[in-house]
Amino acid sequence: MPASPDLARTIHVGHAARLATLIDEARAAGAELVAGGEHDVAQRFIAPTVLVDVPEQARVAQEEIFGPVSPVVTFDHIDDVLARLDGAAKPLALYLWSNDAAQVASMLARSSSGSVVVNHCLQQFMHTGLPFGGIGQSGIGSAHGVHGFKAFSHERAVLRGGPLLTARAFFPPYRGWQQRLATALTAWLARR
Repeated sequence: MPASPDLARTIHVGHAARLATLIDEARAAGAELVAGGEHDVAQRFIAPTVLVDVPEQARVAQEEIFGPVSPVVTFDHIDDVLARLDGAAKPLALYLWSNDAAQVASMLARSSSGSVVVNHCLQQFMHTGLPFGGIGQSGIGSAHGVHGFKAFSHERAVLRGGPLLTARAFFPPYRGWQQRLATALTAWLARR
């Protein structure tokens, strides 16, 4: 494969071999290669690849890919899409191509996924103002921007007792001023 300043290589030969196998298996099962398909595992090169008419049982349609391979699944009716989604693990991302606002609204209301992108792909991953993460089997939590900071941070509460916060005032036995303080605090908290 020729060197290209625009196309990166996979990080590991084993991952390149996995991607090449996903492509080859899908094609052998009847998927149509629309673009790409070339690979050189030794060089860790996988050309950006688009497959259509991918059989539902093909591994490339079932597994997370993590590479430049896009299995395109087409449908004639939105209910077919929803039926397929209902029977599968929740996707990390759902890419919907439609100019029908009602169809888009229906998909958003009736499906569950980590993120949804309408009439584009991968842009949600680069947008630091949006959380990126899965749901269910595709992952938990969110990454990127403030969402990632909050997801991967732990806010630890620290309270230090002082002259107004003494253990003696809050633990039994309650007498005189302690009883009045407990009653006043309870009444104040009940109003909040």
